[in-house]
Amino acid sequence: MISVEYVLAEPEFRPARAVDRAAALDVRAYLPSAPTPNFLESLQEIRADFLQKYSTGSLYINGKQVTEKLSIELLQQHESQLRFFILAPGEQKIINAGFKVGLSTDDPNKIATMLVCPRSGLACKNSITVINAPGIVDEHYPDWVGIGLVNHGKDLHLFSHGARIAQVMYLEVCVAQERIVAELTTVGERKGGFGHTGI
Repeated sequence: MISVEYVLAEPEFRPARAVDRAAALDVRAYLPSAPTPNFLESLQEIRADFLQKYSTGSLYINGKQVTEKLSIELLQQHESQLRFFILAPGEQKIINAGFKVGLSTDDPNKIATMLVCPRSGLACKNSITVINAPGIVDEHYPDWVGIGLVNHGKDLHLFSHGARIAQVMYLEVCVAQERIVAELTTVGERKGGFGHTGI
């Protein structure tokens, strides 16, 4: 059995299942700082530069395509205080998830861990994934959990404070009994390497 403790930046940043009995729990982007006063102007410059490089690219906010002209009013529909981060094509960022996690297991032969995985919708529809998927958070990690995201697509993405950006799972990992030997004793007759049985 795994025991999990949280320290939360805000109550709504506790990882949570989107549906009952889902294996993974959604995590959110924690962006406490207000943007700079010229945030919209900077964003418009970024979008103009983006459109020069990717003429067929689109703007997405929290994974949904936006066709309207950028405005403060449009952005405030998604986040009233304009707390966003930008993920341009090819860009990667580490985003605070708003919680610390403490893990333990009652089995001395196992280690508790948290795996950070992409959200399937963002990955399949928007090419937004976790850089090191699955990311691994060990029992002894003491700090705020960060989610490493990368944009593999050709669209410009904005994510707001509280947007669901990844999902996590808790697992127990067996502690292996290791030894050094002259030859492997557990290998069968099979030979070959990567791809030797076909694609």
